[in-house]
Amino acid sequence: MESEGKIKLGYWKIRGLFRHIQYVLEYCGVEYDTKYYEAGSAPDYSGKDWFDEKFNLGLDFPNLPYLVDGDFKMTETIPIMFYIAEKHMPELIGETAKGKGTIKMLMNIIHDAKMNISKPCYSQDDKSVVMEAAEKSFEPISKFLGDKDFFMGDTMNSDDSSQKPTLPDLYITELITLVLAFDTEKTFAEKFPNIVALQKRVHALPEIKAFFESDRCPDLPFFYPLAKLHP
Repeated sequence: MESEGKIKLGYWKIRGLFRHIQYVLEYCGVEYDTKYYEAGSAPDYSGKDWFDEKFNLGLDFPNLPYLVDGDFKMTETIPIMFYIAEKHMPELIGETAKGKGTIKMLMNIIHDAKMNISKPCYSQDDKSVVMEAAEKSFEPISKFLGDKDFFMGDTMNSDDSSQKPTLPDLYITELITLVLAFDTEKTFAEKFPNIVALQKRVHALPEIKAFFESDRCPDLPFFYPLAKLHP
């Protein structure tokens, strides 16, 4: 049931690109309503639930996920995360030109990593291909993180900034969760202990911990049913 004044979001009934946005909403303490669209029945999973109203929502560029905030409407995952952060907790996107530039760079690097890891799950069913992509993608990310608590620990102005997450930390956490779900042999976890520690650090944040314990965090699959490989 939708509530007056709350941000409204729409996405498939999967974690996909949406759980990342929820991390930002929850950490910022923003109330929101979600409309989940069903994929439909096997074997075609037509997505009729979404396509029946795709062009009737007043979106300039109809797509999932979408956000509606009063009379403002937008689509695309990363811009949605930036919008939420800038409106409700601008320190998440940087306090200096250097910090803001680095955060934007990291967001694109993480997005590329997500695509490199997720896309093979829709085209083939060999888990080793996914894990190889994950290790290759996370190598430079792990090097950048180093022994910092969060990505921007040495880049912001605040003396205690190493103890504060920024947007890239929230974005990457769900991707790490996906990779660890595939990492049954624990080879990724052993190779990138600082990446695993980052995920645990974000999960331990009071706002995120409360989210996991709420009905806003349903147990959903990572991918659309048409994927050939699932964790």
